[in-house]
Amino acid sequence: MINFKTVFAIALLSASTTAMADEVVIDTTDLYADISAQLAQGIDQMHQDLNNEDMNAVLIAKKKEQQETSEMDARLAE
Repeated sequence: MINFKTVFAIALLSASTTAMADEVVIDTTDLYADISAQLAQGIDQMHQDLNNEDMNAVLIAKKKEQQETSEMDARLAE
């Protein structure tokens, strides 16, 4: 048979788990907004990096072309 102390302990444990379950409410709207903002910033940074790499590749290609043209002109001048 269950005595008074056991009933009290069970009631206390069930009340504490209910209170803990209520305290662990997470506001996901702020979390979602923060994640979306960070994702947007990351995507913008990736676009800038890609544009910089493309621009560098174009500049390097132009410089090589200029060097090759200068070398050809120097050979033809000889």
